[in-house]
Amino acid sequence: MSRLISRKPYYTLAEVCERWSLSMADITAYSLEGELIVSIAVGGLPFAVSDIDHEEDGRPFHIPCGTRWHVGTIDLHRIEAFAVLEGGEAAVGRFLSAAGQLLEPLGEKDERAQIYVARDALVVRHAELERFEAAHAKLPPPEARVRSPSAPERRRGRGAPVKYDWEGALCEVVVMVNDEGVPETERELIDKVRDWFAAQIGPDNVPCDTSIKNRISRFWNRIKPDIGRPSALRSIHDVLTERPPENKRRAGS
Repeated sequence: MSRLISRKPYYTLAEVCERWSLSMADITAYSLEGELIVSIAVGGLPFAVSDIDHEEDGRPFHIPCGTRWHVGTIDLHRIEAFAVLEGGEAAVGRFLSAAGQLLEPLGEKDERAQIYVARDALVVRHAELERFEAAHAKLPPPEARVRSPSAPERRRGRGAPVKYDWEGALCEVVVMVNDEGVPETERELIDKVRDWFAAQIGPDNVPCDTSIKNRISRFWNRIKPDIGRPSALRSIHDVLTERPPENKRRAGS
C-alpha cells in the first residue's frame, strides 16, 4: 500500500536519527552548536511572553508582552536542549515560540515555574526538519570540505539576526505622518505600526504593543500634538501663508 501521509507536524528524535542516519550524540552536537532546534509539544500551558531584542553590541534583552496559554510545539534554547540531551532529563524554565518570543512557564499563582523535560519527549518540527535538510543539501561533499592545515580558518559572524524590520517601520511612520498628519494619540500610531507589520510578515508574527511603543516613543515625543505650539511635521501648506501685497500691508498700518 502506498503511503498516504507525506508529512507530520513534528518528528521524534528516533525518527530523525533514522531519516538522517545520525546518532543521538550527533543530534546533541548539532543542537549545542545551534544548527538544529529541538522542541517539545504542550497541550495547553500558561506562559509569560516577552519579545527578544538586542543591544547594539548584540546582548539580548527582554520586553514583557503579557501572558498567554500555548498549545503546540515550543522550542528549547540550545543550552537547555544540551542539558536534556546529555543528561536524559532536565528542568527547563524558558522556551522559545516559533516566532522567536521568549516563553516562561507559569505556576498556579502566575510565578515563574519550570517544566520537567525528558529526552524522549524532544521532537523536531516539520519546518525545522526541512530547514536542516535544505541547509545540508547546499553543502559540498565531505571530502571537499576538508580544510588544508595551512588554509586560514573562516570565522562565523557574531551577533543575532534582526527579527523585525524596525528601520522599515520607522520609515513608514515618517511617510504616514507626512501623508496623513500626526495621529492624535500614541495608541493610534502604535496601531498603525502594528498594521504595517501585519501586512509585511502576517498578523501572527507582529511584535507586541510594548515592543512597538519602546521603539517609537522617542519619535512620538518629538512629534506628538502639543497645545500652544505647532507640530514640527505639519504640512508645508499649513505652515506657509500667502504674503499680502505691499500696498495692502501699508494701508492697514
